[in-house]
Amino acid sequence: MPKKPLKLAVIGVGAAAQVGHIPAIKRLDGVELVAIVDRDEEKAGRVAQRFAIPRVFESTDALLREEELDAVVVCTPNYLHAPISIAALEAGKHVLVERPLARNAAEAEKMAQAAKKAGRTLMCALAHRFRADSQMLKKFVDGRELGKVFYTKAGWLRQRAGWSAADRKDRKRLAGGGVLMDLGVPILDLALWILGSPTVEAVTASAHHPGQAEVEDSAIAFMRLEGGSTLTLEVTWGLLMEKDFAYCNVFGENGAALWNPLRMHRAMHGNLVNVTPTLDTPRNLYKQAAEDQITHFVDSIRKGSTPIASVSEALAAMRLVDAIYKSAESGREVRLG
Repeated sequence: MPKKPLKLAVIGVGAAAQVGHIPAIKRLDGVELVAIVDRDEEKAGRVAQRFAIPRVFESTDALLREEELDAVVVCTPNYLHAPISIAALEAGKHVLVERPLARNAAEAEKMAQAAKKAGRTLMCALAHRFRADSQMLKKFVDGRELGKVFYTKAGWLRQRAGWSAADRKDRKRLAGGGVLMDLGVPILDLALWILGSPTVEAVTASAHHPGQAEVEDSAIAFMRLEGGSTLTLEVTWGLLMEKDFAYCNVFGENGAALWNPLRMHRAMHGNLVNVTPTLDTPRNLYKQAAEDQITHFVDSIRKGSTPIASVSEALAAMRLVDAIYKSAESGREVRLG
């Protein structure tokens, strides 16, 4: 007997929804994208027509009153992640929310409590985890193919766009911060996930605010991890080079691995050997990861299992982000409990 289709809706139809989530949902069997909602009703109407989505709601409240709706994907600005996700959970819906989970750890904690009380799945959209190269790198680290890892460096450097401090005057209230919230959260999550989610014992950070901007356009953090390993993070919106780049490089006592593009080398029999696997990735890595992420979210709902990008991990990441900001503001090391 075929399974009853899982009915999903998307809240917020900006770039993340139109490029990632909506096409991914539409490609899956056993899932129906039944509705969308956006504060820009005209845009919502165009998106619904483009993707053949049957219903457009005027408000999130009206959407959440739909009893047959099983789950929502929240793609709103960051300041709405917590209130909308909590409302959806209280209405009995499962929630996949775009990263970052919230603007800070306090909001994330309320979301986690709401999910626990409702007995519903709350998952943070961290698509880097679902890329084939990311999973292969994690497999190598988990299998100790690189030996004991002692240093990891991760970063996401994006070209400077034409913007002024005034353009982001209200960014801290809306997003919780600048580039650290935007690019830092996903690349930091990727690095920690690959390393097996180690405890971060202390962090030292700095941030650059261009002009009178209230949020940072660049940030650097040095983290001491349990077991003596270290992790560095660098992110910027202000790269003055010909192209953007993102990386996560892992260095172990027996080898090293570089992500994006994936390269792996090991010391074997006194020689350095290239052991980079051939990835079976006929499709775009981003599009495939978006589909695999939605598939995993749906499977977690059906099985009642904890998703890979669990709320506890996302909450720990938000506590770390809070500590990075605190260190950058104080100019001192911040120790985490």
